[in-house]
Amino acid sequence: MINGYTFQWQVVTDHLPALLLGAWYDVWVSLVGFVLACALGLLLALCRLSGLRALAWPSLTYVQVVRAIPPYVLLLWFHFGVSRLLGVAFTPLQSIVVVLAISGAGYAAEIFRSGIAAIDRGQIEAGRSLGFSRFSIYADIVLPQAFRIVIAPLGNVMVGLLKSATLMGVIAVPDLLHVAQGLNVNYFAPFEAFTAVLAIFVTLVFVLALLILAIERAVAHP
Repeated sequence: MINGYTFQWQVVTDHLPALLLGAWYDVWVSLVGFVLACALGLLLALCRLSGLRALAWPSLTYVQVVRAIPPYVLLLWFHFGVSRLLGVAFTPLQSIVVVLAISGAGYAAEIFRSGIAAIDRGQIEAGRSLGFSRFSIYADIVLPQAFRIVIAPLGNVMVGLLKSATLMGVIAVPDLLHVAQGLNVNYFAPFEAFTAVLAIFVTLVFVLALLILAIERAVAHP
C-alpha cells in the first residue's frame, strides 16, 4: 500500500487472456495496415520519381496532406464521416486498417523515395546501356538495393502504426487499451490496468526491434 492505495494485481492476472487478446488485435491490425501502407507508399514513391508532373504532384500532395492529419482525427473522419457520405457501413476493423494504411503510406512513401534516390544513378544508366527495360531496371537493380536501405526506417513506421492501433478503442474494438479502460472502470484499478498495457507494449516493441535487426543482418549477409 502506498499513500492509501491498495494494489489489485489480481485484476490483471484474472483478465490476462482478455488483455493478450486485445494485444493480438493491435498486432494483427497494425501488420495488415503496414503491408498495405508499404504497397501504397512504394507506388507513391515511384510516382514521385517518375518525372511526370501528372503523377509527381498528386503524390507529393498526398504525402504532405496525410502527414498533417492526426491519425485519431483521420479515424473519426473515415469511420463516421466517409462511411455516411458513401452510404457504406464500414466495420471498426475495416476502418482502422484503412486509416493505418493511409496514414502509414505517407511516411513509407518518403522512406522509399529516399532509399531509391540513394542508389547510384550510374547503375541505372548501365542498365539502360545493356538494354534493360525501365521495369527491369527497377525490379532487378534499384529496388533490391533500396529495400536494404529502408528496412530500419520502415521498422519505425511499423512501431508507429502499432501504437496508433490503440486508437481503435474509440470505435469499440476490444483492443488492449480498450480492455484496460474497461478494467479501470469496473474495478477502479488504473495503475494496475495501464501498467499491464505499458508492459505488454514495451515487450511487443522490443520483440519487433529484434526482428527488424535480424532482418537487417540477414539481408546484409545473405
